[in-house]
Amino acid sequence: MAANHAARGAHGNGRALARAALSALTAAMAATLSACGGDDTTAPGPAPADTVTAAPAPAGQGGPRVLLVGIDGATYAQVQGAILRRELPNLAQLNVVPAATGGVPGTVTAQPALDAPSWATVLTGTWANRHGIDDDTGSTPLQAPTVFRHLRDAGKPGLQQGAVTSSAVLPALLRAAQGTGALDTLVDCAGVDSCVTQNALRQLQSGYGVVFAQYSAPAAAAEAGGFGGGAYARGLADTDKALGELLAAVAARRQAQPGEDWLVLVTTSHGLDATGATTTAPTVENRTAFLATNKTLNAALARPGAAAPVTAAELSALPTEADLVPTMLAHAGVAADPAASRLDGAPLQAAAAGVRAIGASVGRYSDTITLSWQNPTESFGTTRVLRDGVVVASLAPYAREFTDSAFDMPTGLYRFNYTLVRNDVPVSYLAQIHYVRPVTLAPTLRDGLATYFSMDSKPFADSKGGATLGPWVAGTDGGSLADDNFTGKSLRVDSNVDAYKLVHNGADIALSPQFTIGFWFRTDCTQGNGTGAPVLANKNYFSGNNAGIAIGLFGSCELRFNLGSGNKRDDINGMKVSANQWAYLALSVDAAARRFSAYVIDPVLGLQKTENKAIANTDVTQLAGLGTGWGVNDDATHNYVGNNPGALKGVMGFNDLAMWTRVLTLDELKTITGARQPLSTLNP
Repeated sequence: MAANHAARGAHGNGRALARAALSALTAAMAATLSACGGDDTTAPGPAPADTVTAAPAPAGQGGPRVLLVGIDGATYAQVQGAILRRELPNLAQLNVVPAATGGVPGTVTAQPALDAPSWATVLTGTWANRHGIDDDTGSTPLQAPTVFRHLRDAGKPGLQQGAVTSSAVLPALLRAAQGTGALDTLVDCAGVDSCVTQNALRQLQSGYGVVFAQYSAPAAAAEAGGFGGGAYARGLADTDKALGELLAAVAARRQAQPGEDWLVLVTTSHGLDATGATTTAPTVENRTAFLATNKTLNAALARPGAAAPVTAAELSALPTEADLVPTMLAHAGVAADPAASRLDGAPLQAAAAGVRAIGASVGRYSDTITLSWQNPTESFGTTRVLRDGVVVASLAPYAREFTDSAFDMPTGLYRFNYTLVRNDVPVSYLAQIHYVRPVTLAPTLRDGLATYFSMDSKPFADSKGGATLGPWVAGTDGGSLADDNFTGKSLRVDSNVDAYKLVHNGADIALSPQFTIGFWFRTDCTQGNGTGAPVLANKNYFSGNNAGIAIGLFGSCELRFNLGSGNKRDDINGMKVSANQWAYLALSVDAAARRFSAYVIDPVLGLQKTENKAIANTDVTQLAGLGTGWGVNDDATHNYVGNNPGALKGVMGFNDLAMWTRVLTLDELKTITGARQPLSTLNP
């Protein structure tokens, strides 16, 4: 926690550094321009070193063509405002609609609103669980085929394909496509947008069938000075002028070659926050992109000029960046094969729409997958469901949900490619399940059990009589009963009302030579941010160094297990839960051997564990923390949010909370999640 508080001051320096970087970039542009062929009035110079020059297309070769333009930093709200002010005349010629990126937070499709993951989606028509890119480091190769590969394999448009990029992240994404022959020309303009225009014009004028031109000036201006001050508006206007040159080149091609049918698409990588900064927070504004096209879109899927989404529900009804590849393939006449489909989007220009916003949830016993979706238009035919290319169901045209339970396999982590075919339009979703075959609760779970709350009724009672669990303040009860992951009830704690407190009648469990704490946990992850929120803590969690134990929820559904003793600490971080799913959490401490282990068994993500990590720093005699008991959705001060500006209150779910005076084995924990029965069935 101390590191989190110290990090808050770093952002203030980011603006100054970004402004310096923009100045340096401007100073370097003149030198770089010579490598890019000079400005528009000079004769073309030598091509950049990594350009592969392709021969011009034969005159008169018509057919479908694609111009894809990417503009980093062009947020939909800013673009929409500038169009209304008539500052972007070229973009205004196109149909401009809001779109979504980032997948769905808390699901397997979630990806951060960063450049590389977003451009990977634009170029592959898939989310990060398929394309594999979840950061901007460039350390992971693209794992899904790009639109260039799809078109080349289909023999359409059958012409040269080129990309000219300004962003630093795109060459790494595209070099594999170039190396395999799917991409004929790749030009890295290294942040110089005029170089992008010049090289894209050359490709258009040379008869390329697909041209991807990507610009970065608006993003650089927003990072340096936000949306105000004029630099950002100039960046948008300059990019719009460049777009006008590309559109003029397309118009010239169409006049000279009437058989060419051009699809023009313009998009951005992701949204920005209110200050113009790129952050990984899955907010609506960060996940709002836009797309613009010269073609007519299906009105049920996209409405030009629509207001920017305000809620996550509004965002989920919009086209997504994953729709761009299917839209380009449909324009090129590439027929969709449902059995082979691996695209998470659908074409936007089709008269008959497929399904939208597919989601998946895992059943309470981790043995079923339920798919849900939206139907934007009517259909009078069946909706077919394919799993890994094989039809597993034919549903009524109005169906919006399907539960797949036809599994016969060992316990383990599995991924299934589902494709829903409605109105002959296939849309796919890569679902994930940690399938669990039914097992029997280990009878040894009775051994050493010191505290057990089944949470099935209020007031909550410890079946071992060793502890109490209830509101911090009498008369202010933030706890309520909710359905659990079995057939009973669970504790729903809303810390906006008040947190809960667990108090031992005798010594704190944390003073035992060995102990294990385990419970089922559910969250919508909204409390998870950079400051974090305590799940269970017996310490002052203002700092992880403080004496005691804490389990905390942070951004991206991350859980952190922390031991501290006043000025030193030991941590196990990086484990995650799926939003709105019941996961089992366990922390085991062997104070005598100075080892501790943490486990998260999630129905979607499977088993995550760190076992027998050395307690290298913490004084284990201080693990009882404040000695006042355990905060449930709070720390032991009952004032975590007040002590930690930026922390959020919210709702957490707890069930079958148990404490043992021994270290449980992983095999015992697996029976808890695999038996599909609460510990109460053992009559502990």
